[in-house]
Amino acid sequence: MIETLLRIQIILICLLLLIVAYAATFWRPPFGVVGKPFTLRLYQRFIISTAIMLVSDGLGCILDGKSGAVVHILMIVLYTVYYSFHTVPIVCYILYADGQLNRNPERTSKLGKPLWIISIAVATTALVSPFTGWLFRINAENVYMRGDYFILFAIVQFTLVGLSFIPLLTGKHRPNPKVYWTLVFFPSISVIGGIIQFMYYGLLVIWPVTTVFLIAAALNIQKAQMSIDHLTGILNRMSFDENLEQYARSTSQHKKFGCILMDLDGFKNINDTLGHYIGDQALEDIADILRKATGRDDVVARYGGDEFAILLPNSDADRLRDAVKRIEREIELFNQMARRPYSLALSMGYSMYNPKKFITTKDFIAYIDAAMYTHKRSKLAPKISEPI
Repeated sequence: MIETLLRIQIILICLLLLIVAYAATFWRPPFGVVGKPFTLRLYQRFIISTAIMLVSDGLGCILDGKSGAVVHILMIVLYTVYYSFHTVPIVCYILYADGQLNRNPERTSKLGKPLWIISIAVATTALVSPFTGWLFRINAENVYMRGDYFILFAIVQFTLVGLSFIPLLTGKHRPNPKVYWTLVFFPSISVIGGIIQFMYYGLLVIWPVTTVFLIAAALNIQKAQMSIDHLTGILNRMSFDENLEQYARSTSQHKKFGCILMDLDGFKNINDTLGHYIGDQALEDIADILRKATGRDDVVARYGGDEFAILLPNSDADRLRDAVKRIEREIELFNQMARRPYSLALSMGYSMYNPKKFITTKDFIAYIDAAMYTHKRSKLAPKISEPI
């Protein structure tokens, strides 16, 4: 009786935590690495499938051996659901981790096709198991027993857990250490929990541990969302400053970075003439242009108001100048192609970071800021154009 109450309490606490984790994903910025709907949808499926596994596994163990025809039917339904969804959380994790570490939705989608085929095959096998006994049986005393091909199912599951380490080892983008080690936690603990639960049926290990991972991931998502500018979807000033300090600390002879500061010319004129809604649209357009003009690992941020900034890690002077030229080309292309009641222009200042030249990062930014305003003063602000 005490064991049953304890199991129910664990299930309820975990479900409450999963609800909290799911609620953390409701606000979704339009852009940003973690904030992309693609990775958040995977994360939400991960939460839902974990909740299903937690309930079916927990209730199945609670009802195990209890008498009654209704209990027999419930046992069959619960274990059919349990095995049908068993591969879904780990598939969601693999794709979520790949999305986080490679930031390539097309690659992640291709990776997902064979994984979902495996998941569907396992689910199909589970659906026929009440009649075939392939994965499980419920005997006349309502006692759960593993089926004839359970060992094959276990091999598939442990293989998927093994595959979950691949994104961690091959990911091209390394997030901050807290995010990375949170991702490492799940497959590592799943191996241990899976072995324990395989050897000792009735222990509720894997899904409570998975809940802990999902809560940690939710905290990371919340932190990432706090670092995103709500209007443009790129990083905000706080995140830019954090990245700048990090790059400055890790600068060496072979590891340098550059920075570009930009100011939108004539932004006050756009606001005053066309209204703040159109002004916001202009800021969003600039953010889109900067995304197109930069690489996957470059840090693009709204520095404040109509100012933007880019950090180019592992860069040199030539790459920095190339980035400036790409931005200018994208601006020119936008003004030629976009149907907007305004044209865009940026004043830019840029430099490579040199710790011998700049005592602090504030000195570095002040130097680039001065160069940016020198550029601004050297040209006239753009005029508002007529709609095309």
